[in-house]
Amino acid sequence: MLWSKRNPVGSRAIGAAALFALLALGATAAWTRPSEPKEVDGQAELLRQIEALRTAEVAPLTPDDALGEQHIGKRVRWAGGVYAIDGPCLTILFARSGDYGEPRWTPEPTYQTFVACGPGVYDADLINAHSNVTIIGEVIGKQFIGMGGGGSDGPTIRIEKLYRWSDCLAGDDSPVCEQGFLDVEPVASD
Repeated sequence: MLWSKRNPVGSRAIGAAALFALLALGATAAWTRPSEPKEVDGQAELLRQIEALRTAEVAPLTPDDALGEQHIGKRVRWAGGVYAIDGPCLTILFARSGDYGEPRWTPEPTYQTFVACGPGVYDADLINAHSNVTIIGEVIGKQFIGMGGGGSDGPTIRIEKLYRWSDCLAGDDSPVCEQGFLDVEPVASD
């Protein structure tokens, strides 16, 4: 402020120049395209995958609905918890799905199961009993699913995509906390 009292003309010139520079920068910023958002810890990829789950074109069937032969070849998206693993096949307890295809466990169980088989096996650290998954796949038939001394027929689907939901605490980045679509590993030959 002392400088402006001593040199009022100079301060006006500097102030006008600064104002002009700011206006020029603002106009340039308004006409330039904003830069692409940077991925933060893979969040953008995670959001893309969840959107792919949400928007998958699938038939609105439950496992019980899919037992009829007329449903063979239909594409479904089912969520649930892994009950058992037999090589490349997973027996899954069906859960109702939320808006994004995530398993929704409610006090009223569905009592529905299905078997989902893929072209290989999943990492045992990521897919094991009680893992929550959502599977997109094609109904290919039905089979008897025995559980807990009983059982019933359930549909079999060919896995197109398997999404693993993490039950880890937010911020835990250990490998077993991976969430997202998983790739299969080849089945070991005997």
